[in-house]
Amino acid sequence: MTWAQRALLPDALLPDAFVLQERIVVLVDKAGLICGFCKPEDVPPGLSIECFPGECWAAAPVFAHAHLESFDAPSEEWRGGGFCAWVEKLLAWRETENRLDAQASAALSLAEMARFGCGLAACHVDVESFELPAVSHLPEVLSLLEVFAPGLQDLTYYPLAQAVARGGVALHAPYSVHPAVAQEVFYLFKTFGLVSIHLGEHPEERQLLAEGSGPMAELLQKRGRELPKQRWPSPVAWLAEMGGLRRGTLAIHGGDLSKEELQCLQESGVQMVFCPGTHQFFERPQPQFLAANLPLPALGCDSRASNRQLNPLREVALAWQMVPEPGPQAWWQALTQTGAQALHRGDLGALDLGKRARFLRLLNLAPALMSDAKDLCAFLCSGDSMRLEITEF
Repeated sequence: MTWAQRALLPDALLPDAFVLQERIVVLVDKAGLICGFCKPEDVPPGLSIECFPGECWAAAPVFAHAHLESFDAPSEEWRGGGFCAWVEKLLAWRETENRLDAQASAALSLAEMARFGCGLAACHVDVESFELPAVSHLPEVLSLLEVFAPGLQDLTYYPLAQAVARGGVALHAPYSVHPAVAQEVFYLFKTFGLVSIHLGEHPEERQLLAEGSGPMAELLQKRGRELPKQRWPSPVAWLAEMGGLRRGTLAIHGGDLSKEELQCLQESGVQMVFCPGTHQFFERPQPQFLAANLPLPALGCDSRASNRQLNPLREVALAWQMVPEPGPQAWWQALTQTGAQALHRGDLGALDLGKRARFLRLLNLAPALMSDAKDLCAFLCSGDSMRLEITEF
């Protein structure tokens, strides 16, 4: 362990959702990776122990889905009336003046995520925001270029070569992407990379795909968009025809999917990402994740246009309230390990050898909470306010 550069000692450590350790030193190398654990008396010679009394450290939460735009949206005024009514209000607001530009909105969104301990966020971004300057502070951002291409000709607008080079892209939704565009994107990413898509979010989407009618069809026609000529019995059937039933696809929301459809996605390697705050915003029924007897989904926050906060601790608290089983430890694992795995980030999601020294630092934590992993996870998933910092050493 002579390669260690720093020796860090919090009062307690939560390496994953099911293990809690007290008074364990974390050794960090020059690259900022965890290279060892030891008792204080076993710290390698020449290293000074940096103590962090009253602190418990956990892996930093991961948002597997987010949007950075619309931070200043008056979303509380848009509640009720269904998804398509909300879209119309959002689009009308975007045409107004005196709202934040893309960079200002992104800066405030990321600052809010950081304030509540987010370490990594996979964000759908438009073409104009795709090249937003990188920032050195957390959260780290994985920018996925969002493709909104109802017509095949719209594909030329998007720099897909750059998205391929970065290892990921985002299709907006089945109702806003031409089938040939979706098939081309999944072909480009057939052997590697991430393709994120809003899928199975609401009944309006299902009705449009299956029948070519309903509120979504009316909205598309009002906006001068051509309706899909083909029909698919479900969003999952659409995804299958596009070539998206494969590992690396992130299906966002999924609140309108049946347990059989969720099981199909799971068996195909598709990763579900659930956004509890947005689900609550639209007052949607309980999702079928538990009924499908599947692993819990990764978590996201969507945007301030349909959420009160971009706060990973609020999202995990809402998730636990909506689906109490299998308990807070499983939901904490979903927010950390599952999110990191969904984004192909094996260096994050837990505190282990070779992983990044990126910590959610819980400050002034009651000693009683630093002796049992289940109690600590229940506190983290409770929605109670707590003092915290997000730090990478």
